[in-house]
Amino acid sequence: MEAEVAWDDVVDVVCTDAGYAGMICAIATSEHGGDVMVAGQQRHTRTWFDTLRGDAATTAYVAELAGDIDVKRLTVEDAALPVRAVRAHREAPTNRRRRTIPAFDGGRLRRWAAECIASPTGYLYTRVTDWPSDTVQSADGDLLEVAALDVGAARTDAELLDELTAQARAHRVRVQPVDAVARLVFEDTVVTGVVFSTTDGPLAIRARHGVLICGGAPGGPAGPVSAGLRPALVGRTASRFGRAELLAQE
Repeated sequence: MEAEVAWDDVVDVVCTDAGYAGMICAIATSEHGGDVMVAGQQRHTRTWFDTLRGDAATTAYVAELAGDIDVKRLTVEDAALPVRAVRAHREAPTNRRRRTIPAFDGGRLRRWAAECIASPTGYLYTRVTDWPSDTVQSADGDLLEVAALDVGAARTDAELLDELTAQARAHRVRVQPVDAVARLVFEDTVVTGVVFSTTDGPLAIRARHGVLICGGAPGGPAGPVSAGLRPALVGRTASRFGRAELLAQE
């Protein structure tokens, strides 16, 4: 059980940085009537996953999620947003009332976690369930859970991030400058908030629903964005990991 925390604010979702994943999450949360806080970290690390440093409880949480993945040996991927072709998933008619859940595949989920950690657009959401999403099927047959947005025309990744930031601002979401994530806050092993370090001291934000741990705007040259692509949070059933991608509808 965590010691009592003096919360500075309480929201539904906290996004730990203002890159693609954070802004898409902020917009999607706002569109579903939720309150969201987006931090803008000034301190940068090799991967977004490396921002999760702090006390013993945070370190243990990170170690459990990474499992046997050697994060330091992962090759960091290109900064451009990944592009994925998808089509709507329609289940075959059955007598079942509930949708089919894909069979658990630990090896595939581990590979997915490693891909997301190595991706500059990757993220970790502290809850597995209750995320508003649609099920789609990728070209290779995988079933994915996505939260996609419609945005205006953008010619590059950088312009797309500017458009996402403008949309978030229209939803009255503002980016709060912080230095870095100081630690996660837990109640009975469940993440309930984040403490950020700032120039004015600790900033403690409680999350009613969950925390999206992510990175800021990737460095490097901006990649092109083709017309018709939709930015989305892309995840897999039973995984806390995901990444921001551009989806092309087949």
